[in-house]
Amino acid sequence: MVSNHYVGELWGYYIDNTRFYNVLPTDVSIDHSKSSLLGKIVDTCPFDESSVKWRIPAKGAKSISQEGLDMLRNSIKRTNAQLEDAKIATQYSDKVVGFWKDDNLHFVHTEDMTECEQEPYSLKLDVFSRNTGILESDIMMKKGALFIGCGSVGSLAALELAKAGVGRFMLTDNDIFGYHNICRHQCGIYDVGRYKTEALRDRILQINPYAEVKTFNMQIQNVPIDELNQFCNPDTIVIGGADNREGDLYGNQIAQQAGMPFMSIGCWERAFAGEIFYCLPSGMPTYEDFVEVTGVMSGRVTQNRRFYTTEDDLRKISFEPGISVDIDFVTVIAMKLAIDILNRDNPNYTKRLLPHLTQYTLVCNTNDTKIGGESAEIFSYPLQVSTSIIVPYAKKKV
Repeated sequence: MVSNHYVGELWGYYIDNTRFYNVLPTDVSIDHSKSSLLGKIVDTCPFDESSVKWRIPAKGAKSISQEGLDMLRNSIKRTNAQLEDAKIATQYSDKVVGFWKDDNLHFVHTEDMTECEQEPYSLKLDVFSRNTGILESDIMMKKGALFIGCGSVGSLAALELAKAGVGRFMLTDNDIFGYHNICRHQCGIYDVGRYKTEALRDRILQINPYAEVKTFNMQIQNVPIDELNQFCNPDTIVIGGADNREGDLYGNQIAQQAGMPFMSIGCWERAFAGEIFYCLPSGMPTYEDFVEVTGVMSGRVTQNRRFYTTEDDLRKISFEPGISVDIDFVTVIAMKLAIDILNRDNPNYTKRLLPHLTQYTLVCNTNDTKIGGESAEIFSYPLQVSTSIIVPYAKKKV
């Protein structure tokens, strides 16, 4: 905004009790249904400058200049006529008006004609500033993630990668967000009735308005090949969090063809445990190998995404999805691993989990048989994370 001497509309939010304007960037697509027209920026000051309560610089000056003293006197000795000018100014339809003066941008709150204090921000320096020294923002913005399923696993995974600075997303899911999803999903009550992909896209853009987010309200098998080819590259990870293994198997094929890493995340009955599988583009067994050789050992549940349409349906089924905190524990470990995988070729990055976790990791929430049944007895203690399961190659069919 400052660098290109912007003149035009200001969109964003105004918080009444803090008197805080959140002005959205002007070089991104803005959802006007979820923001307000706050005001505008013009070339020159549209007010009588003597009617404005100017801010006196508090930092960097050892003494107040003569100009500053004059401003202070004008503020203290404001005449009735000047106050009347301020009242007239409240008739402006714009809550805030910006203008350029001597190549500096000033903002005035028109209700009381007070100059606003500015806190300029940039995506890299401010939004992702707490990642400095851990993740390189320029590199992460070029990384991508293709999501197969945008439910409880996929929604948290996408938002965690967005917070880590990943800049490219493809979201695939044909499901509509319902009230029964609220207790486990990252979206909320205002998203009920929307496609999960579109609700999740908005959440991602709230974290990083510059992110590229493509949505497809369909199963991954139905996404046009041309779209997949344009999006996929070695800096992209495919993350399978679908309700069935078929979708993840298709995603594994895409990853192998495009030379991308692949990850599958799933929860067991009542989320007493979960599983994480990953494979790099070459040099290790694929997800197809895993399913053929060890899939029968897994306790991962395949559910019909339409189970929860009525209370009668809910009582009839044996599958219980588990609570959000259990699903999230599995997913967060998977995302730590995903960030390691995305930075696997970055010599300046210190890997957290990749050297320690094997291709197939089991994550235990509880080993209580009342929740997990007999399968829970394979774990020695709650919150156990396996580190030694080896995935073999499947026997090649002749």
